[in-house]
Amino acid sequence: MFPVSVIKPIDENLKYIVEKIETETAGLTVLAARQFGYTVIQNSLELTIKEPRKFNVLEEFIIRAAMEFNPPPTANDLASILGLDSVFVKSTIANLQSLQTLADTPQITVTAEGSLFYAQGSVPKPPYSVSIYAITDNLAGKITFQYESLEDVVIKQPDLAEFVNIEAKIPAISSLQLADIQEIIQSSNLPLHVPAEGKFVTDFKVKGITQTMDKNISLFVIYDGNQDKLNIQIRSGQEILEVATQKIEELYNSEKISLEELCQLSQEIINQN
Repeated sequence: MFPVSVIKPIDENLKYIVEKIETETAGLTVLAARQFGYTVIQNSLELTIKEPRKFNVLEEFIIRAAMEFNPPPTANDLASILGLDSVFVKSTIANLQSLQTLADTPQITVTAEGSLFYAQGSVPKPPYSVSIYAITDNLAGKITFQYESLEDVVIKQPDLAEFVNIEAKIPAISSLQLADIQEIIQSSNLPLHVPAEGKFVTDFKVKGITQTMDKNISLFVIYDGNQDKLNIQIRSGQEILEVATQKIEELYNSEKISLEELCQLSQEIINQN
């Protein structure tokens, strides 16, 4: 129990989360709760997406011949084998080349992308573009993608960077490869790159200028009476940011930050436990 004179530094707007923490797990006591602002980087991306359609008989034969014949055939070779007008065969090949299913070479050659679609019994439809936003969060230690831009607001809370050195260890979005972008799309739960359904992001471009945006986070200092241990927790809303929490706890344990400076938590309050 705390003496009446000891007031825990808990932000009024965080009391509902404090109550939730203390009631859901017996033995936990929140000693301090404070809001901070910090900055993230936002970039606009334009993705190129291709989806499948079933190939027709001639398209299937052309692609299959390119994969199985050695050496690969030419358009005239296939026209002769099929007994078709070479103009018709060349027109179909040109269309497959425009879809990047076939390479633009004299001999018919299937591209890596074409092989992906062929394995699913399809060729790509004409590509289309989708715009999304990339949020680089060095505190959370990750990049996430979303459809909507972050709201451009001024955060009136203290800047966390004044107390904690938030190192920029995440590579710039422009330095990432297509495979990296595809992986982040999937981890962000955006249904834009779904290989199992034949839907592929095949290219991306970073558009416009890089923006620095403000975000809110909350810091909680929690005494765990079950383990007689002091824990620090970082949250965005009610979501616990695991990487950020680990980073702040490491700084505290190595005595690189002070809880008194960070959230006005006095040693007197800590000693009450």
